[in-house]
Amino acid sequence: MTTRIQKLFYGCLVFSISFAIFWYFPEIRKGCDIIVDGTVVNFSGVEDFIVPFINYTTLFYTAPKYKLISCGLRKSMTQLTMNLMCLLYNEQQYFEDNNSLNDTWKIKRRCLADEYNFYYPTKALKNDLETVRFAFIRDPIQRFVSLYLDKCVHEKRCYKCGTDMRCIVENIYLKLKAVQENQDNITVTYMEGHAAPLSWNCEFNTDLSKWQLLMMGADSYERNSSILHLTTILKKRGVNETLVEKIQQDMIAGETGHSTHKSAERIEAERQVREDPFIRDLLHKIYFFDYVVFPFKRDHLDPKYQSNFWTLPK
Repeated sequence: MTTRIQKLFYGCLVFSISFAIFWYFPEIRKGCDIIVDGTVVNFSGVEDFIVPFINYTTLFYTAPKYKLISCGLRKSMTQLTMNLMCLLYNEQQYFEDNNSLNDTWKIKRRCLADEYNFYYPTKALKNDLETVRFAFIRDPIQRFVSLYLDKCVHEKRCYKCGTDMRCIVENIYLKLKAVQENQDNITVTYMEGHAAPLSWNCEFNTDLSKWQLLMMGADSYERNSSILHLTTILKKRGVNETLVEKIQQDMIAGETGHSTHKSAERIEAERQVREDPFIRDLLHKIYFFDYVVFPFKRDHLDPKYQSNFWTLPK
């Protein structure tokens, strides 16, 4: 499983470089012709899509003691990531404060008081060849569903749309379009910061190849594989084996609880995403290139986007 994902990742990385060329050189972008492996490929039908690799928002967590940097991808295990990195940043303080990996955002954490050192990796840490970068990544459309339920249904902070998913998706699309058309004057706003494509985060536009990606899939097999991947990283970085075992057990317990609970609101939101053509069209336009850049399954996308319609001409 891991080998297949790695192969997909490095294959997609080739395309991601091409997409970076696509965006930064308008003369190539005109007509939607892209150079892949030295061959011009026409990507007709994606001219109005949200492009990949805009340097929009960064949220790093660091554990200098272990030479670790993590990317906080909003609505992609961010709370868990922050709790984990708080633990690794200062283990003694973490346990004195009786923190846990399942703490919610409302719980105060003293690691956040030392904001600069925790959030901003030093140049020495970033340039150290032993430093490991990792990020939990989540299926983009499932990530949107989580965003919708949290920010729109529960917090009611979505563009004065209430819970109208059509209104919300349209606003996200238009706001992200405005960002990509005005990159010299980027302002990160609350909703766009949470809704931005994965590739717009954590300086992925310049150093994605340096990151180890932990795929948090919908099924327990993929989730457990990611947890095992993380524990391997922690062991290699010298984290005490007893602590690694505790982290693994707490994460599996948390994921088990998560996987057995599906609210009526989530079922309804997933139905809208699956059945409403207006919503599906805009979600494809917003997140399609995340499916190209990252090795996600595409079997729930519309048929055209499940296949490699960009196959190189023979």
